[in-house]
Amino acid sequence: MASPTSGIVDIHTHMYPPSYVEIMESRTTIPIVRKFPQASDPRLILLEEEVKSLEDALKDPQAKVPGRPLTTHYSSVQQKIHFMDTHGIQKSVVSLANPWLDFLDASESPAIAKKINEEFSDLCGQYPRRLFFFAALPLTASLEDILGSVEHVRGLKYCRGVILGTSGLGKGLDDPRLLPVYKALAESKLPIFLHPHYGLPSEVWGDRAGEYGHVLPLALGFPMETTIAVTRMFLAGVFDETDEQGEWESVTWNTAAIKKATEGKSAETEAILGGNATRVLRLDEEF
Repeated sequence: MASPTSGIVDIHTHMYPPSYVEIMESRTTIPIVRKFPQASDPRLILLEEEVKSLEDALKDPQAKVPGRPLTTHYSSVQQKIHFMDTHGIQKSVVSLANPWLDFLDASESPAIAKKINEEFSDLCGQYPRRLFFFAALPLTASLEDILGSVEHVRGLKYCRGVILGTSGLGKGLDDPRLLPVYKALAESKLPIFLHPHYGLPSEVWGDRAGEYGHVLPLALGFPMETTIAVTRMFLAGVFDETDEQGEWESVTWNTAAIKKATEGKSAETEAILGGNATRVLRLDEEF
């Protein structure tokens, strides 16, 4: 298929450079990558809820394997481009998936971050104008090292921001120690792509959570995790401490934004502004 000409941009798409996979394969506790005789692809195991399933699968070749398949789609740039062409995607901003570098020791995370970010930059260089990336920061390291990493990635040609989990330096994104990092990113014009990973406490999902795979912690836990993280940032005044970076008009609750988003579709505008509520709640019925 020929390269697409439409303007579709995919900003939520993950890849794992070879050096990152090697690190995960060398580990003995989650997050880890493991191979199982009953699975054709290696499995990436991230969640605490999967530990028992991991132990069972390692003991019993007939047991259900935990985690998610780590297929070559996560490492092959050719397969990434093929996926983009197949689905009419003009550009992709790729990023390292969770748990990023959050599990590394402070002594090793800066060097590993530098290597991985340069691997991403080289990967994107194979398809200029089509591939860009969000960098990973060594958040377990010192503030000096983190700021040094920001300075490094701002100079990488294809870097367009950073991917950040909700834990930050370990105490959440409302942690005052993160303010210098936020300011450095704002000054460097590097947006934060906020991504969940840690979810909600396992007891929320009940004793049978392990039977349900990723449905509860991902489909329900992840959106709630990011909602809580951003709300904490707002309540702590984080956004008041950094330069104004603009807003997404489409998520601003006002009639102008709705009318603009549904331009030329008066029935849809009416439905959003009150028609749906009137119909569902029977607000126009006689008393």
